[in-house]
Amino acid sequence: MNTTKNGYFFKKLKFLLILTSFTFATSWLPFIRGIADGESYQWGASLFGNVFYGKGISGDFYYVVLNVIIGLMLMYSFYWIKNRIAFYLLLILWYGSMIANSFFEVFAGEGYMFHGDTLNIHLDLSFIVIPLMIVVGTFVVYVILEDRKYSFVAKGTKKNKFWAMLLLTPIPLQAVLFSMGEPHGLTDKIGVIIALLQVALAWTAFKAYDVMGQ
Repeated sequence: MNTTKNGYFFKKLKFLLILTSFTFATSWLPFIRGIADGESYQWGASLFGNVFYGKGISGDFYYVVLNVIIGLMLMYSFYWIKNRIAFYLLLILWYGSMIANSFFEVFAGEGYMFHGDTLNIHLDLSFIVIPLMIVVGTFVVYVILEDRKYSFVAKGTKKNKFWAMLLLTPIPLQAVLFSMGEPHGLTDKIGVIIALLQVALAWTAFKAYDVMGQ
């Protein structure tokens, strides 16, 4: 594939992968904390008015696991599968549900709130989430339409292995940090910061550093 000639599109695809990596935070944080923290960690999420809740891995933890699986499959599908229909369906599922739920929360719910108790973050995003979701939805549609013009698949490189190992290595340390100390204390804060760095850099492990195709 002539990546120089088609570089403009691949930059767009990379940007969407980076955005997906960041949105993965809402799945990854409760997943790793639920497992490591146990019953002392309470988490909650809502989808179209349905509330999913649990302590540790109890309650509706299957919802968290399902989102983690879908998120990982989506990031993998960006470059690593030839069946682009699967990529499009995962994109629509991930961002479609996010966008539709944002509209529901703002217009039918009680506003779009973000809560991060450990870092004491509480934000009302109602005024910016709708225009932001419109922009994101438009961008996703653009990527799908442009992606249909190409046929490619990534080749594994040392960079992929390096980043994957770098992102997975802190997990045992996080397990220790989350399982010790006071809830929302210093150890939890350090563990959360590491988790945020993991999702912020997750795209580096899934990015195509070498691409075959046309």
